[in-house]
Amino acid sequence: MAENLEQEFQTDDIQSVKDLQARYATNTAQIGQVEVELHLLKRRLVQIEELRTSLFTTYYDLQKEEKELVEKLNQKYGDGVLDLDSGRFIPSTQ
Repeated sequence: MAENLEQEFQTDDIQSVKDLQARYATNTAQIGQVEVELHLLKRRLVQIEELRTSLFTTYYDLQKEEKELVEKLNQKYGDGVLDLDSGRFIPSTQ
């Protein structure tokens, strides 16, 4: 007949195992939280990149609009400088 080899764990050994399990659980939860935060940050980065692209598109549109306005004003007034404060146009001397 086989001997019964069961023996009782000491309380401090059981506590060590429970502590290790708790630390694993805490660590796993923290990994999960970091992954969620990373996902949200990546999503926010995509939003920022889209905004950046839109802003640069607007910037280039403004440059084009500025060029067209300068050409229009040059045709109307000739070469010179506009003093925005006084509203006066000072023609260039040639």
